[in-house]
Amino acid sequence: MGTELKYPVWQVPLQDAIVNFQNKGRLLESEMAIRKRLHLLTGSGRFDEQQALLDALSVIQVLKQER
Repeated sequence: MGTELKYPVWQVPLQDAIVNFQNKGRLLESEMAIRKRLHLLTGSGRFDEQQALLDALSVIQVLKQER
């Protein structure tokens, strides 16, 4: 079983933000990458990635609250 990310463009910054959640800049960078990708996918029919992006934004919100 591989550990390859399905959506590395925004999952790598998200992983970095999770590991370094005390760093506000990394959280914001990750959030911006996720929102940009979500905007690009709007209306594309790629519902699986859109749902993953929405889930990632929820994780970011929790991290912001915990910070």
